[in-house]
Amino acid sequence: MGEGALDGRLIYPMVPYDLDRNLGAAYNRHMDLLPPDAWAIFMDHDAMPTTPKWFPQFAECIAFAPDAGAFAVTTNRIASMWQRAAGAPENDDVAAHRRFGHSVMARRTLLDISQTKGFGGVAFAVSKSAWEAAGGFAHGLGCVDHSLFFGLQRAGLRVWLVEGIYFYHWRHRDEPDPTQSAPKAPNCPCRGAETQPTFRVRLP
Repeated sequence: MGEGALDGRLIYPMVPYDLDRNLGAAYNRHMDLLPPDAWAIFMDHDAMPTTPKWFPQFAECIAFAPDAGAFAVTTNRIASMWQRAAGAPENDDVAAHRRFGHSVMARRTLLDISQTKGFGGVAFAVSKSAWEAAGGFAHGLGCVDHSLFFGLQRAGLRVWLVEGIYFYHWRHRDEPDPTQSAPKAPNCPCRGAETQPTFRVRLP
């Protein structure tokens, strides 16, 4: 587990895993290890950053809005329509996805997704204090990312989509969906119609 410093805060990129497929419990165990002023960047095991600048981009967003609840990224395969990067390749050519990732780095905007039906946890940053305010992650595999999101929503914390960060997402391509046979976070309200978020702010 590496780390980076930002104005006295620490940022830890992590890819937690649990052999019993209780991803929410694994996320909580990792958050417990962090100091009080730290941030975690969680990444799915089937997600891949497409540029070498993803960490500095997250760090810049955290410095810009340190009181935010979380920051999510754009990607290619995701249930949330507004989280899908327009124009992303519809194939599994890693070079094509890297070229696309470089092309969107100039998008220096954050989209307010606080009132949506939850982000997909392909890659996202959350502070330890926000995690505590949200009540942590629900146990299970499916919808544990949503459980954090709705906890942040209940706590009144803003959640942003970083439109300049693009992660390639394998998302069980040609493989069984592991969430279909694993426990899900209970009573998740992530399904149903929602409006397209439109409020943006521009990074300096």
